Amino acid sequence: MTQQTVATAADFHEQVSRIVIEELELEEGELTDNGHFIDDYDSDSLSLITVVSRIEKELGVVIPKTELGELVNLRLLVDAVAQHAAESVNG
Repeated sequence: MTQQTVATAADFHEQVSRIVIEELELEEGELTDNGHFIDDYDSDSLSLITVVSRIEKELGVVIPKTELGELVNLRLLVDAVAQHAAESVNG
């Protein structure tokens, strides 16, 4: 019998950070866990949709569009990715 491991937020942090940095065209080291995507990084809702679409494609984690308004910083986004990844594993 094989045991499935559930990924934690820490497991997704680097991958999600890379996607956010690329999509928001940020410099390395500019992105922080609590920096507000719109207020601090001059982003917009379309950019966040693009970020989430890449996360879904590259990481295979579906984030409901109804949650997008709540995902205002990297910490919340990474937590959402981990939560939905765990839900998909647990069925």
